[in-house]
Amino acid sequence: PDWLKEARLGEHVPETEEYGISSLTFRSRRPFNVRRFEELTQSMETRANRELGRVVRCKGLVWLATQQSHWQQGVASLAGSNFTIAFGSPWAAAITSSEADEPWGDRRTELVVIGQDMDHAAVTASLEACVATDDEMDAYAATFREAQPWDVLDERRMPGAPADLAERIKRYRIEILAPKQKKTQVLAAKPVSTEVVSAHSCIAVFQGPGHFRVERYLKYAHLFPELASGLVKTFDLPLAGADAQTAILADLTSGDALSSTVAQLSAGDRVELEWLQIRVEMKTDVDEDRYSIVEQCQKLVKLDAAAEELLLQQFPQPQIMIRKQQKEPASRKDDDKDAKDAKGRAGKKKKGKKGKAKG
Repeated sequence: PDWLKEARLGEHVPETEEYGISSLTFRSRRPFNVRRFEELTQSMETRANRELGRVVRCKGLVWLATQQSHWQQGVASLAGSNFTIAFGSPWAAAITSSEADEPWGDRRTELVVIGQDMDHAAVTASLEACVATDDEMDAYAATFREAQPWDVLDERRMPGAPADLAERIKRYRIEILAPKQKKTQVLAAKPVSTEVVSAHSCIAVFQGPGHFRVERYLKYAHLFPELASGLVKTFDLPLAGADAQTAILADLTSGDALSSTVAQLSAGDRVELEWLQIRVEMKTDVDEDRYSIVEQCQKLVKLDAAAEELLLQQFPQPQIMIRKQQKEPASRKDDDKDAKDAKGRAGKKKKGKKGKAKG
């Protein structure tokens, strides 16, 4: 019987072997070609390539042949059918250089792939096929060898001498990475400064104390790309501190106390919901605590069928606003192309206006 096999030494079959679960680690000191890697990850998401087996998990550091990935570490993750890459801390090579680490410093890919009945050779070969070729590496070098980290270290947000790279990296970590990595905060004191990073307007369904499910976007403004959340599926209103925060941000808000409005709602009620995502600067001696993100509800109105129909007529399609862009000098390369496509071309660096949300 099975229980006796479990008790006898050496007769137990590990679950990894019984169910065909295995893993491999792929390493490369060259970047991935973006197009080929996207095609591979899409096949992992959909499990369209049966030769690979069933890839169920993927995680690790990724280096892509793009401007952003040249300066920031990409953290890749495949969970279920969703493959994502989040760009976070700069590579050490973006701050300091060492002859021993030439030509590309610590930039690398270290990717762990976990699958069921996975063909290790096929998976490895598929990843190898995504790695930049000799010609593509020549193009990458021509594009980025003398590049400056304009995307990561925007002069408008972090002024200073371009040569003072270490200081600018520090400011990037304080002003962008630190607030991005924290959970959304609730204000308890007046901030030194505020900056709206995104604005949301939608029809939502109230699901219980402070929790709303976004049913349909009406308007969205993407004002600070490094921090803006993008379109979301839910919004949580921190009831305990919502009224106090509204009072603190009085110059950005108007209307009645949020708690009294929420108290009149029942689960399932449909509402018109507007909120701002705001980066706030607080007075503190701890650099990492200086900036954080708060969300401030601007409008919360219960909808009947007639009112909702009027909104749908007014916004038959969601209005999406991305901050206006301007051309940059032709000496910089387009960060959205891979190195091969970028070779020999004059790129565009997009600058924009700071958006202003209505209160």
